[in-house]
Amino acid sequence: MGLFGKSNGKSNKHSSTTLIAQGCQVEGQFKLESDMHVDGIVIGQVTVEQSLIVSQSGRVNGDIFAGKVIVNGIIEGSCHATSVEILENGQVKGTIYTDDLSIERGGKFNGDIKPAEKEQVVELASKEDANKTKKAVNN
Repeated sequence: MGLFGKSNGKSNKHSSTTLIAQGCQVEGQFKLESDMHVDGIVIGQVTVEQSLIVSQSGRVNGDIFAGKVIVNGIIEGSCHATSVEILENGQVKGTIYTDDLSIERGGKFNGDIKPAEKEQVVELASKEDANKTKKAVNN
């Protein structure tokens, strides 16, 4: 369907890929529900619910949060993912947080590997409790 086709307003997060083309450099904070394919340069935090693919010409400088990361280019920064694959031309410099890491012959990794961080639940005290604590500390 074209631009004006019938749609129920719901998007399928598995249907599209965001492409950063070779020769393109973007900076900022990126949050995507679908896949991201990087042939150019991305500087900043990248959060991708599905897969982040960094091709041989691609580079990412910053923190990554993704379901799956496939690297054939360069990543510098921390990488939090369910699965990380470093291909033969891939280079990762930084800390990887995952329970599933594979590195092909020729792939390079310089940094630390740590287990995937589980979601941390923080319970915030109500304002009333905070005021009671503050009064107790001041007395």
